Amino acid sequence: MPFVFHDERGAGFYEVSGWEGARGVFTTRKGGVSPHPFESLNMGAGSGDSPGNVKKNRELLTAALGLPGAEIKMVRQVHGDDIYVLREPGSGVPGEAGRKQAAGHDAVMTDLKRVPIGVLTADCVPILLYDPKRSVVAAVHAGWAGTVKGIAGKAVAEMGRHFGSKPENLLASIGPSIGPCCYEVDAKVLDPLKESMPHAAEFITNSRPGHWRLDLWKANMKTLEIAGVRPDRINVFGACTACNPEKFYSHRGSGGRAGRMMALTVLL
Repeated sequence: MPFVFHDERGAGFYEVSGWEGARGVFTTRKGGVSPHPFESLNMGAGSGDSPGNVKKNRELLTAALGLPGAEIKMVRQVHGDDIYVLREPGSGVPGEAGRKQAAGHDAVMTDLKRVPIGVLTADCVPILLYDPKRSVVAAVHAGWAGTVKGIAGKAVAEMGRHFGSKPENLLASIGPSIGPCCYEVDAKVLDPLKESMPHAAEFITNSRPGHWRLDLWKANMKTLEIAGVRPDRINVFGACTACNPEKFYSHRGSGGRAGRMMALTVLL
């Protein structure tokens, strides 16, 4: 199994298998302290939940990962394609939700050991990258806008530019997100996708007049493959967040009032 479920110290998460020298996890709703409608392991500070609950939930996760007291380094996600490179242990990344003055980024990467990095999702695609040769990890947030902009491929390129990573050495894991079963889009979304990705027909199906179902998993897999990541080194979780409200948060499925999962990775 490429993903193994853990329920430890009040935090429920799926862990990527086979990452020697690093850990990659995708959290669920299980565990935590947040009340309705954020029950229970809400990781998102900008979701409407209390900051105290979110802080406690993150502490539960880091403790479960054997990193008690560690600060999870995150970015202010803006559905773009900018990537933050974390080089110094004591440096802070440029903020997350709520810190409007901070620059926006939708991926973060580092070669620092025992410094967890993460992105938040509640339908968008979380992608974790690991280079076991150069000891580098990255966490990527790819909604439809990030997918159109090819952020997954840009993260691969940035790992090479900053750390000397070779795409063929990377391991990639695509976590839970809204699936092609539930993600229906119109021409406003589809047209820029077709323009930026000539192979878009591979992950689009007709649903009704003027609307199509979009497979973000396949789209990001294709982007990673074009960037040089080997297909046999890409794992896809394959669970739809909208179809599994008991396990995952879904922005679309909840009508916009939902907590957030975290995709977190850390070098050991």
